[in-house]
Amino acid sequence: MRPFAADDLPCALVELDDEGRIRDANAVFVSWTGLSMEELAGRPFTSLRNRISALVGTSDGLVRLANVDGTSRAVVVGRRRIDGGEVLALVDATERADREEALVRSQTLQQRTRNRLELIIDSSIAFSGATDEQALVDILATTVAKAYQAEQSAVYLLDETGGFRQASGSNPLRSTEQTDSLLAQAAAPRRVVTISGVAAADAIARVLGQAMRDAGVDAVLVSPIQHDDLLFGVFVAFFLHPRQFDSEAAPLADALAGQAAQAITTLRLQRQLEHAAMHDETTGLPNRRRLETELLEYQSSASTLVATLFIDLDGFKRVNDHLGHHTGDLLLREVGLRLQAAVRQDDLVARYGGDEFVVVCEVPDAVSAEEVADRIRRSIEQPFSDLPQGFPISASIGMSVARTADPDWNPDRLIREADHAMYSAKNAGGNRVVGAPLV
Repeated sequence: MRPFAADDLPCALVELDDEGRIRDANAVFVSWTGLSMEELAGRPFTSLRNRISALVGTSDGLVRLANVDGTSRAVVVGRRRIDGGEVLALVDATERADREEALVRSQTLQQRTRNRLELIIDSSIAFSGATDEQALVDILATTVAKAYQAEQSAVYLLDETGGFRQASGSNPLRSTEQTDSLLAQAAAPRRVVTISGVAAADAIARVLGQAMRDAGVDAVLVSPIQHDDLLFGVFVAFFLHPRQFDSEAAPLADALAGQAAQAITTLRLQRQLEHAAMHDETTGLPNRRRLETELLEYQSSASTLVATLFIDLDGFKRVNDHLGHHTGDLLLREVGLRLQAAVRQDDLVARYGGDEFVVVCEVPDAVSAEEVADRIRRSIEQPFSDLPQGFPISASIGMSVARTADPDWNPDRLIREADHAMYSAKNAGGNRVVGAPLV
């Protein structure tokens, strides 16, 4: 076989002396480095290592050789000892490197996808286990920070006025105006918004760019929390380091926000059902079931005496019969408000049924209980604006007072005693208070 000249070969050849200095190189190597042979001669090959960086699979000699113009190529390096030195053969491996790099990117993406799917599953389980709304938003704030490796995260919920209140997490922004500007980015368009760099924030709103500069925030992700077009709030991930978002960032946020919104919907519905089970639909007051439950709790009260007032409205049936049930319901609601205004905030006001109400309050003595009952009676006999003249309303009130230390404490007995006393007040002409004997 005829010999080949070094410049005839399609690979790069470099001859080194025993000290690792370049003695000679073919034209391919010279072109790959962008240096002349004069610049390469005598140079230690190790001095080129700043132009060679490890790639994938360095165990088999795959490296990336950089050119002075900033470009680079992947090469496989082979070595052979010769007298007085070493010969290196560098073969172009660009296609192989591209395939390996693509494989690594694919594997990394698959692993990231698996991690995010596991995160979504874990968060779904955690959300379903939350017993109240505060626990749920705490889980969401922690999950968001973990999912995106954010330094800080915060959850905001809409309040009754339509404004945002911070429900969980932490917010590095310095003012309410700055925060509102950020939250509006996701709340108004109802979509996930990612912002990388303060320049991008400036392009959206100057106040937002300034907010990120002031707080040292480099990137943010903002997502609406919504279910069936009903907006519950917004969550935000804050990054204090440069961060670019991949194509899965928004879908992940949508998934987390959707799970949280669904959990909030369930919790609020559950709370409404629990409230409905323990409260009167017409007046919003505790109902008979709640009354009996709370009466049991008074047994552990530090107070010596507890007064139970059974209130029946005089003239209510005539209102219902002549003015209709709608007017009757308005009257009942107004009576409930007057009862609450006549007692302390911690006292219990309940609708027992029909036009009957029960008030339970701790008192120092029986005289104080009579004063509360008479205050209620005077409040109810005042004219009602929704009723025409000729429909007076008053109250027949029965009162029982019991000692909390009584071993025979019984809610049914307390109500029964007060109920019997109320009938005595009613039979005596109404609009009066009748006390039962001390239980």
